[in-house]
Amino acid sequence: AKFIPSSMPLGSGADSGAARVFTPACRCCGVQSEWRPFGPALALDSRAGPMARVPFASQELGSLTWRPSWLQMPTMEAGRPVSFALTEGNGRSRQSSVVGPQTHRLPFKVMWGITLLVSVGMALLNFATILVIEFLVHFKFRTMQASITSSGVGLGILTLTGISMFYALLGVCMIQFIAPSCSGSGLPENKCYLNGSTMPGLFTKKTLGVRVATSILANAAGFPVGREGPTVTIGSNLAFLVSKWLAQPYLKEWVEVNHEARACALMVDEQRLAHTTRVACSVGGACAMAVIFNAPFGGFLYMFEEIASVAWPVELTFRVFVATMLCSLLSYALCYLIHSDIEEFVIYAEMPMNKEWEFRDIPVFIFVAAMLGVVTSLHTRAMLAVTVLRQRFTSRIRRLQPCARILETMFYAGLCALLSAVVSLFDSCAKKGSSDLQYVTFNCPEGEYNTVASLLVTTSHSSVKLLFSGNNAGEISAWSSILAFVTYFVLQVGLSGLPVPGGAFTATMLLGGLFGRSVGELCRDLGIVRTASGVYAVVGSAAMLCGFKQMTLASVLIVVECINDLRLAPVVMLGVAVSMTVNWQMNERGHDEEQIIRKNLPFLEGEAPHELDSEAALGICDPLPEEAILPPEASIVAVKRALLETQVLWFPIRDGPGSPCIGILGRARLEAALSAACGSDAVRGSGRGPIEGIEPAEENPFEEKFDVEGESYPDLFRRIVPGVDTLPLHCIMDPTPFTVVEDMPAPRLYALFTKVGERCVLVTSIRGELRGVISREGLVAATRRTHVLV
Repeated sequence: AKFIPSSMPLGSGADSGAARVFTPACRCCGVQSEWRPFGPALALDSRAGPMARVPFASQELGSLTWRPSWLQMPTMEAGRPVSFALTEGNGRSRQSSVVGPQTHRLPFKVMWGITLLVSVGMALLNFATILVIEFLVHFKFRTMQASITSSGVGLGILTLTGISMFYALLGVCMIQFIAPSCSGSGLPENKCYLNGSTMPGLFTKKTLGVRVATSILANAAGFPVGREGPTVTIGSNLAFLVSKWLAQPYLKEWVEVNHEARACALMVDEQRLAHTTRVACSVGGACAMAVIFNAPFGGFLYMFEEIASVAWPVELTFRVFVATMLCSLLSYALCYLIHSDIEEFVIYAEMPMNKEWEFRDIPVFIFVAAMLGVVTSLHTRAMLAVTVLRQRFTSRIRRLQPCARILETMFYAGLCALLSAVVSLFDSCAKKGSSDLQYVTFNCPEGEYNTVASLLVTTSHSSVKLLFSGNNAGEISAWSSILAFVTYFVLQVGLSGLPVPGGAFTATMLLGGLFGRSVGELCRDLGIVRTASGVYAVVGSAAMLCGFKQMTLASVLIVVECINDLRLAPVVMLGVAVSMTVNWQMNERGHDEEQIIRKNLPFLEGEAPHELDSEAALGICDPLPEEAILPPEASIVAVKRALLETQVLWFPIRDGPGSPCIGILGRARLEAALSAACGSDAVRGSGRGPIEGIEPAEENPFEEKFDVEGESYPDLFRRIVPGVDTLPLHCIMDPTPFTVVEDMPAPRLYALFTKVGERCVLVTSIRGELRGVISREGLVAATRRTHVLV
């Protein structure tokens, strides 16, 4: 029903059919108004809900009348429909018009069901992943070693190169032909989604399967990548699908978009669903980090720093705490079932190690951290530069795609294996020491090992374990560490821009560990320090990682949990502080943030950039054509004309030219209403798939049929009848949008989007005339003009 005001004496009232007209007084100025429904009459009562915040229908400033904030439409409550009729004493309001933008209002069992399912699912998925990677890697290296033993080093290197290229070929073909969006780690896109932006097509069943399979193949192929980035995205993807499956039935509502034609749309409350999925995605990402490093606290802090720019829901703290604890315990149980230890699959100090340090080491720690602050800055810039060069080259040979990308990726996998093996030949063999750690024999006789091959011709996790050890002093020389550092640095930078689903989390840890280990071993050989070089590897690893990710607490805690020794926390924190200070002088943003800007992804920083200080609300409004401003009862033609304005995402609703805005409507809801009213195949469940914001018709949408003023609804999806060409947009609009005056400074309204989670804000004059709309996407574009690329 739509309501229009008219002046009536205080206390008067009248009945019109089955509907009761009442005259509440305005709480601001005392003006009485008659609320007269027109269209299908419904039983109403003034106690049914609170009054709306948006003024309308008065031409004189100070004599405002108000619209009630409840809307007369069916509501899904606990998965069951609520009757259309709002009778005296039991009136209800539409849930989506009551709750805030960062609220889900879901039952206790639903949210905790999502949390526990995501935790258990992530533990099982990670366990299966590491078993498959272990099998593929062991097969590759056993075959290589057997070829070396039987036919010499040359054939062994060719065998290693061939198997690596085959793994890479399988992975890149899956990406190019099935899910091109899985070509990277997915962390920038995941971060944007957690930031509050909409990322269509990011989390689907197809992307989940492809990302899992290609992440396994990328690590087995020997690319200089880690599992952390893709696994965090996989955790968020799994959580998104689980939360949407469990929560969506509680967030649907049947909306009558045409009474005469009996046309209804099954709409989803997008804001509540988005908040639910973002909470679940945070839980999934934290579980991913927890199971990879066996670091539940590290996983918690990692996700906290990832989404610290937006409001961290209070409930999320305990959910993440329980989820990371559960997935860690389940990982231990799964390893116990196969008679194995979890330390075999994660970077973890399995036995007591010599990690003592002295005060004479502090100057060397500071030197290592400062140097790595410079190195990680250059590393980030080099990766971004290579990405740009590769994109330009790819655009020149566009006609040869995707074959050119497939061949390039496959041959680069061969180059990584070949270069790592050839560089290992420059290192001499060493006899195995007393540490009993796993080294790679490669071209050495039995009882000896090749140090560089042990660092390069293996997985990054195994290499980091060797570097962090405090029991293998003297077993990894400074020369071997430097040689491996230079090789891995070049290969890791050269990988940028290729369709490989890998992250640089463990890769940067390995680079920092190699540099720190080489400095520590050199100082130990010169007699400057007596501390085990593994301690320097730990400090260097944290210093390199924090500079690349620009994270502090998460970097410290993850590294400290890996080595299982809190005594090193002070020196690790010192290294992180020095490295971050140096890095910030060279790079304003981390690698993920730079990728977000270069890919033009929608992301808002936690604080408004200083360049917005001189901007006002009117200056950052989105383009708003006159066709995009719709009346409460809009014709089908007007709605179609408005939707042709593809750059408009939010449509203001007002009674007429010069009238104040009475609500706002998102594009997804407007498309859903139009589709339902016109009898779209998407609504009827045949033909093309459903559009966003609307679900296909079910065989029996309600368990019991209900009446609206005595009329039953036997067929909710009959096509629109001739002569009916209007849509009641007031039934599906948001009647209480945030409104700011045109002169409001931009930094003051910035927090409405980053902290409160609003999607759009109306801009009006001081007298209430509509001036424009600021959407989240428009605000992102306004802030993006101020960024300077590194």
